[in-house]
Amino acid sequence: MQLTGELRKVALGTCGRDFGTPCAHENACVRCPLLHVDPAQMPRLEEIRAKLGDRLREARDQGWLGEVAAIETTMAAAAQKLQAMRDLTTRSASTSFHLGMPDVRPGAGRRSPRS
Repeated sequence: MQLTGELRKVALGTCGRDFGTPCAHENACVRCPLLHVDPAQMPRLEEIRAKLGDRLREARDQGWLGEVAAIETTMAAAAQKLQAMRDLTTRSASTSFHLGMPDVRPGAGRRSPRS
């Protein structure tokens, strides 16, 4: 028996698609806005993007214009996901908040009942 979380697991992370809905991207997850990339998979996504560059050069050399457009779309989506992961990593690494010390005096922050 598979857990529901396992059903949404894909190579690069997890799919945010509702259960029972068809995949409009036909498993081209890099293009999908519902893909939640696991930060541990960032090197893999960078590798995929690099290999797409090789495929793009071949498609241009061969004159496969439809393939060129599809690869460019996928590369743009991969770049966007990589940038979002970098931004998230930078933001979470550099964002810290000093909340100060709480006031522990008796009655601090409490209102006295009105008579």
